[in-house]
Amino acid sequence: MKREVTSKNSYLGRRAVVIGAGLGGLSAARVLADYFDDVIILDRDELPDDAAPRPGVPQGKHPHRLLGGGLKALENLFPGFGNELMRAGAEPMEPGLDMLYEIPGQDVWPRIKLSWPTYSMSRPLIERTLIFLMG
Repeated sequence: MKREVTSKNSYLGRRAVVIGAGLGGLSAARVLADYFDDVIILDRDELPDDAAPRPGVPQGKHPHRLLGGGLKALENLFPGFGNELMRAGAEPMEPGLDMLYEIPGQDVWPRIKLSWPTYSMSRPLIERTLIFLMG
């Protein structure tokens, strides 16, 4: 049985709390904002004012890219996400053309157009962009 949830339902309460200000927490907060008056995000780190790595995110200094499905999901939750990422400094890329795939002992994979462009950026840039779009 599927129960439909209406906006601002008094049964749910008026405030939601999300633990973690990473990609999952920010995405959850965005969805919850449609159903609650207040959404509070708690994180062990103080969030920086810029796209800087946080101590509680070990992979925060690694380069990142979003796969097509992840980019599409974030674009659905946060309209304009891709454009805002580029404005913030992410580099557009076509994985089949802009990346070289090598496996030891095999020939280098040919470059092909995969038709799913994405972006190359840092994780802090992704998080900062989502926070910006949340207002």
